[in-house]
Amino acid sequence: MIIPDSERVIDIVREIELIFNKTNAVYHETFPAALYLAVVSANEMGMDKESFLKHCETLFDTDKYHHLGGLQ
Repeated sequence: MIIPDSERVIDIVREIELIFNKTNAVYHETFPAALYLAVVSANEMGMDKESFLKHCETLFDTDKYHHLGGLQ
């Protein structure tokens, strides 16, 4: 898999956040929308389900770690 430029990824995420904010979307709306984008992207890249779920787990754990302020 190609590793994307992290700055480019952050820029895209910020653009998506702006759209969510402009539409006054709430979490129970944004989650399935973001998940749908992730699934379609994974399928377009030919990623298998196991790899997709591993990436999801890694991102989830990393985000949780950052929200908790690192290891306590």
